Amino acid sequence: RNGWAPMIGGLQVTYVREIRLWRRFEVVSSIETWEGTSVIGRHRFVLDNGETAALILTTGGVYDRRGGRFLGIDEVVAALGRSAQPRPPTEAERAFMVSHRNLREQAKRA
Repeated sequence: RNGWAPMIGGLQVTYVREIRLWRRFEVVSSIETWEGTSVIGRHRFVLDNGETAALILTTGGVYDRRGGRFLGIDEVVAALGRSAQPRPPTEAERAFMVSHRNLREQAKRA
C-alpha cells in the first residue's frame, strides 16, 4: 500500500554443526535491534535435539520505492501501530555493522 519493500543488506553466517539430509530442524528468527535505517536480524538453525547448527546475522532495511529512500526503522515501527525502542547493539552486532559498512563501501569503489 505504501510502496515499501523490505530489503536485505548483508549477512554473516557461521556453521557449527552438520545438518544431515532429512534431519529435522527449525529456523528461529528475531529482530534483535535497529539503528537509523538498519535493522539487525538473528536467525538460528536449531536441530531437533536443541543444538544450534548455524547462526546468521542479517542487516536490512525498508525501502520506500516512491520516495527513493530507506525509511528510519522508528518510522516503520510507528506505521505498524507499535511503540518500541531498540536496545543498544551488542559488541558482536556493532562489529558486524562496521564490517558490513566497510565491505559495502569497498564494493561501491570496485
